[in-house]
Amino acid sequence: MNHIVTAASAAAIALGLAVPAYAETAAEEPAPTEGAAPQDKAGDIVVTATKRGTSLQDTDLSVTVLDRKALDAARIRDIRQLDAAVPNVQFNESGQLGSTFISIRGIESNPFIVNRAAVYIDGIPFRELSNAVLNQVESIEVLRGPQATLYGANSESGLIVINTRAPSTTATGEMRVTGTSYGGGQGVVADGFLGGPLAGDTLSGSVAFKLGREASFLQNRAPGARGGRIGETFVQGRLRWTPDARLTVNATAYILDTRAPGVFDQEYLPLDIDRYNASYAEKYNGGRRIERFTYLNDAPKRTNEREIVTGASASYRLGYGTIDAALSYRQFTSDARGLDFDFTALPTVAGQDNKTKDFWNAELRFSSPAAKPFNYIVGVSHYRQDDRRFLATFVGPGTIDSFVRAPLQRASARDWGVFASANWSPISLAGLTFSAGLRYDHAQRAARQLAGSLDLGAGGQFVYRDATLSGGFSALLPRISVRYAPSPQLTFYANAAKGYIPGGFNLTAAQANLSDDVLRFASETMWSREAGFKWRSTDGKLRVAGAAFYIRSNNWQEIQVATDAQGRIISSDYIGSNASIDSKGFELEASAEPVPRLTLTANFGYADARYRDLQIDATTNARGRRVKLVPAYDGYLAARYQLASGWFARAELALTGTETLESRGEAVQPATQTIGLQAGYDGKRYSARLFVENLTNIRRGTGLAFRNLGFGNDGNWYSPIGRSRQIGLELSARF
Repeated sequence: MNHIVTAASAAAIALGLAVPAYAETAAEEPAPTEGAAPQDKAGDIVVTATKRGTSLQDTDLSVTVLDRKALDAARIRDIRQLDAAVPNVQFNESGQLGSTFISIRGIESNPFIVNRAAVYIDGIPFRELSNAVLNQVESIEVLRGPQATLYGANSESGLIVINTRAPSTTATGEMRVTGTSYGGGQGVVADGFLGGPLAGDTLSGSVAFKLGREASFLQNRAPGARGGRIGETFVQGRLRWTPDARLTVNATAYILDTRAPGVFDQEYLPLDIDRYNASYAEKYNGGRRIERFTYLNDAPKRTNEREIVTGASASYRLGYGTIDAALSYRQFTSDARGLDFDFTALPTVAGQDNKTKDFWNAELRFSSPAAKPFNYIVGVSHYRQDDRRFLATFVGPGTIDSFVRAPLQRASARDWGVFASANWSPISLAGLTFSAGLRYDHAQRAARQLAGSLDLGAGGQFVYRDATLSGGFSALLPRISVRYAPSPQLTFYANAAKGYIPGGFNLTAAQANLSDDVLRFASETMWSREAGFKWRSTDGKLRVAGAAFYIRSNNWQEIQVATDAQGRIISSDYIGSNASIDSKGFELEASAEPVPRLTLTANFGYADARYRDLQIDATTNARGRRVKLVPAYDGYLAARYQLASGWFARAELALTGTETLESRGEAVQPATQTIGLQAGYDGKRYSARLFVENLTNIRRGTGLAFRNLGFGNDGNWYSPIGRSRQIGLELSARF
């Protein structure tokens, strides 16, 4: 921008327009607007999730793009930290090491239902996302609304595409060390990247790594409890082969190994600390009282996780289009021991969750040249998943090796898809583009449950039936849109799309006194309608985007739990599909550079998501209540100023509205405001920063809440708790 943005414009941005951007720059270079993502020849941000690099201004949907500099400027080191940066998107966690589940526009996900938003990392699908690090990420794209036409099942609420740093033809490297301190202890993380040519200009490679050792930010204060510590080791290798201008082949492999003695992956703490201490401090906890980020559990704890990924892709450019192929394999294993059923120091019963999951994915597609007035993509895909899981418990005092297994449960998924999409820009109607897409998706599901039992203590047990189940689920998934660009700086669009999650079978729900209809649940479908706009100044230093949406699902999948008269759980969780919801709202995003080297970013999202029908028990229907795990609103303000010498300061404020953590609407997380601060030096080769996250030390429930698993309804709710205040120093070097 060649002139200063008016004070009124800056004030409007600060009051709530949303922003997809952050800035980070070397001292010798002019500061770009925050969030500068990969750009095309015209200088606009490129969206790769369309499966053909599309200018952000030319996309017909609501999307936020963050590049490596943007992520680094905001110090986003974990995917859950994207909460603030992207409106109407929340990352709910089931514990410090548990899986992360994504809610977009009121379409919630939770630990017992597969993510309703798809995540792809370097083209590899992650339907259940663990707390893998964002190590050496090149860009992140967050698409709101169903993406089923191109990505199939489990992308009904949206899509997150993560591209990691690829090898280059020039040698490059980076090393970073971060030390942190928080209420539970300290942590140290070292990560880095090394890449460059291996054989002339045709073959290049890279290695990225991360080593982390830190104390758990939630501390178990029970006598004899082992202090919780988390160790992570991550190593990734990548190769890129370009024998000529037409062919590109990429290969990647990584291993992520997590060892956490003294930590259970899904730790639940009481929401009401005073009520908990009044109930259990003297009675079961030896007079000890818990604090905001401490708890008292007698159960010995340990979590071990390993994730192994390999994948390859190839792109071959023909004169009349491009052929793309991809193949990947992923294995995830987890052994988590130490769920304390009563959440106290009383030795009643402890639980274990052991699972192994194998994933295969393949896709082949053809794309016609994008520059033509009519262009299209056609393709086929196959997805396969095999799960093996068992639960275990021990009753009374015991050790980490005292668990007694329930029978092994198996499940498998096979998905096939055929898809096509097309864009048409009539020559006689300048600036107008019509788009349509269709996918046929067939999902085959099978489950094998062996008869047996799981001891819950006090005479209680889960009794599993012997069952072999299989069935198929199919869907046609259309999408249509229209986009009108009256100028290169302004775009309007509208779209309608159908999303889909296949049905399936509940493995561990078959309690002897429950009906057979809990074993099978039907497919979930939903329709989303959206209209929005994108505007940018001619120099790209001011951007504003907004969208409004309406979503309806008539066969909503919802987690169900059977309880006894005292509120104690008498069956494992199971999924039903006879609920319904509506969600409507909007999001706004904006970014600006009102004066040189000062960048402002903001966003605001509002989602009114409510159950139209959800029968919780024989007498209770959640009709009219807010959908769980969806805040009423979220907002973000950030400002960064950097001197020509390289010294900088950054401040951010994240706002999150009230949300319920379970379907009854009784466990309520009040609205919160969190503050983050940074200050440091950013040069061409060396950087240093001091940072504070969650400055006001907010204690926030971040996942699904339950009653006391051992004692039933004790008047309290128990939920995962987010990170406490964290203070740290980060040093990095580039060469």
